[in-house]
Amino acid sequence: GAYEIASTLAHEGVDYLAVAFADEGVELRKKGITMPIVVLNADADSFGLVTSYRLEPEIYSFHSLHDFIESAERFGSCEYPIHIKLDTGMHRLGFVEEELPQLIEWLSADESVRVASVFAHLSCADMPSEDDFTRRQIALFDRLSGELQAALPYTIIRHTANSAAIERFPEAHFDMCRLGLGLYGY
Repeated sequence: GAYEIASTLAHEGVDYLAVAFADEGVELRKKGITMPIVVLNADADSFGLVTSYRLEPEIYSFHSLHDFIESAERFGSCEYPIHIKLDTGMHRLGFVEEELPQLIEWLSADESVRVASVFAHLSCADMPSEDDFTRRQIALFDRLSGELQAALPYTIIRHTANSAAIERFPEAHFDMCRLGLGLYGY
């Protein structure tokens, strides 16, 4: 029911959709979904599909940023929307604090991409025993995403609240929230 869910969400005024893989976004585009779609597991092998179907990739490393810039330039893009992932403690993927100055330098020097949003994942927002860790993640995200925003000459969307954080951590709401499993009652 991906199309049915996406169509309903679009009708209800949701601003963005997110999919795990590019082929899921392609299917939604082929069925007429026109709203922005973020691809959370975008990699160099999928960047051709991403640009062809006007999907928006998550960028989590200098390698992925370099590869996507090359793809966007081949596509002839200017200011192609990308979504920067920060690592605030989950240690799965994302730019770490020490990389932020170089990231800002790269993004400021390149016109083929434009940061649409910056985000992080809260690894245990659903675990009350880890609330202190979650609050540290939120504070680090606030500081790092604020530095990125201050360095760019345009407004970016900041988001880190997943389903659990929407309910439990209002300070994590920022500009947008990502309702995932909560959409289905979990």
